[in-house]
Amino acid sequence: MKTITGNFNGTGADLYLCIGFIPDWVKVWNLEGTQQILLDWNIQMMRTADVSEGLQFTAADVTAAACTAGGGVIPYYGGTLLTSTLAGTVTYGEGVFLKRDDKDYRYGGDDGDATSEDIDTWTLYSAYTGHFNEDITGTYIGEGSEIVIDGKRYMIQVCAGAAGETDGEVTLSHTGVPSGNVEYIGGMYKYKPMIAGEVAKDGFLLANTTINVDDAICGFAAGTWSQ
Repeated sequence: MKTITGNFNGTGADLYLCIGFIPDWVKVWNLEGTQQILLDWNIQMMRTADVSEGLQFTAADVTAAACTAGGGVIPYYGGTLLTSTLAGTVTYGEGVFLKRDDKDYRYGGDDGDATSEDIDTWTLYSAYTGHFNEDITGTYIGEGSEIVIDGKRYMIQVCAGAAGETDGEVTLSHTGVPSGNVEYIGGMYKYKPMIAGEVAKDGFLLANTTINVDDAICGFAAGTWSQ
């Protein structure tokens, strides 16, 4: 059995999540706003036309609604060699075919998203807020970034470009995180655009724009069952 999770920036258009295997089940959440919106799909649903591409749940409508054909989730069998046309816009946070991104962006210069010096220190200011030893440019690090401080994992909820070094400019997912060493900062999105010349891996197509709202952080989990 395999299970993988991640997040991506919504685009409001068809997205191919190239996770490296064909999933038996997928859950996708829109994480923005105060209402959780969920798309729930599994391979057994493909047996009927009624729920072939999954069920959509919203807080305002506790009764699930079947996704229309062409408006949900289906397995994607990779192997496509991407052209610039297929890849579309490859700006970070956009794209059509997405791949996993585990890069550490806390470095300065061309290797990361710090404005100059490497980010290596977190200083607690008050409750959920604090600051780093350096500002970020905001290209890759920001809301949604995973951060590891002294071996413990948190998420960044607020940190804007050209900021981060002044008291209170960074907000984390936990309160009272002790001052310490920053060991990793990932990008805002765990999945980033693939570019022309790359070959797309297996995964799933997300064609639902109620969940995949443009510029809204979305999370997903996908996996396989034992045979």
